This record gives sequence, structure tokens and C-alpha cells, in this order.
Amino acid sequence: MAHGPPAGPRTRLGELVRSFPAAGLVLSRYGFSGELQEEDTTLEEFARQRGVPAGRLLGELGRVAEVSLGEPPPESFLALAGVHEWVDELFLSHQEALLEQNIPLAAELLERVYEGQRRHIGVEEEILLPVYARAGRIPGGDPELYTNEHRKMLQILEHFRQALPRLEEKAPGERRRDLIDLFDRGYWYKRLHEHHDNRERNILYPTLDRVTGEEERRELIARCAP
Repeated sequence: MAHGPPAGPRTRLGELVRSFPAAGLVLSRYGFSGELQEEDTTLEEFARQRGVPAGRLLGELGRVAEVSLGEPPPESFLALAGVHEWVDELFLSHQEALLEQNIPLAAELLERVYEGQRRHIGVEEEILLPVYARAGRIPGGDPELYTNEHRKMLQILEHFRQALPRLEEKAPGERRRDLIDLFDRGYWYKRLHEHHDNRERNILYPTLDRVTGEEERRELIARCAP
């Protein structure tokens, strides 16, 4: 069943994003940052501030609602989001090892994060995004957004991979500032990964469910298995 726009001109942004997380992906294209002071702004006010017709913004939100609010089929690409949770847990374990200054264990766990992330990205870019392109342009879901986020996440992880061997060469008392830097970068990695997960759960995977039939969907999901 088709879904209409999940909001009206007077809907407040905070209320909208809490009830419909994919809305943040559309609004971010126009400079929405999710800061507290933006929460009470209405869609109409936001559109006027950004010089965007309110009707256009509502239309984009409606299109994304059609994609993300439908019932998933019994076998859905949403099952692939489990990889994100696995990577999140591994990265937290890596950070716990860093807190204890167990650098060899932190490096081992980081390598598992990097390889898991790299494999998952390869699957998306080589198998899924070409199929996703059948849907045409989706606000907040252009293929370049996914590939750019992939590149940024791998760049951050590569920085960690290069930093840990240098960290191990230092005495525990000399590592403090390096550890602070790694935790600062880790914060941005986790924020980026969370934003990416939101985009995939609300746009990529539901769209793939829409543009594939049951047999093709089953075959593609099997090809994506680790």
C-alpha cells in the first residue's frame, strides 16, 4: 500500500525525525544538522529559510516514505543490516582494548572490523548498487552518497591501522594524547556508521525489496552472505 507524506507544513522537525528517521536523510540535503535549536522549527519555516518550496520538500519526504514505511517481504534485504550490528560490536570491543592499553588485542579486533567493513562495502558496490539503480533517483539516497560514506569509513579505519603500530612502540605513559586522538576519531567513525546504517535501513534495503522479485531477491541475498 502506498504511503502519503508523513508530515504537513506545520509539523515540527524534531517530532518528524523522531517518528520517521528517514526524514533526517532528506532534510540533511538542505542543511539540517539535527541540533536541538532546530527541533521546534516547522517544515514550512525550514523550507522558507532554505529557499526551497515547501511542496517540493513534502514531495521528497512522501517519496522516501513510500520506500521506507512499507511492509518488508518475508525475505528482505533488511537481513543484511545485521552486518552493521556485528561491526559496531567489534569496534566497541576494539575501543575497550584501547582503554586497557592492550594494543595487540586492539589491533587484532580493528583488523576484523576493517575486513568485515571492506567485504560488506564490496558486496554493496559490486552486487547491490547496480540493482538499486533501477529505482531511479531517490531523495537522500543517491548512489554517490553510499560510496562516499564507504570511502570515508575506510579512510578512518586505515588511519587507525597505521596509528596502532606506532602506539605500541611507546611506553604506556606516553600514549595518552594518541589515545585521545583515536577516541576522537572513533566518535566520528561511529556517527558516520550510524548515519550510514540509517540510510541503508530506510532507503537502500526497502528500495531493493521493491525493485526485485522473490526469486531474484533470494539469489542476491545468498550472494551477499559472508
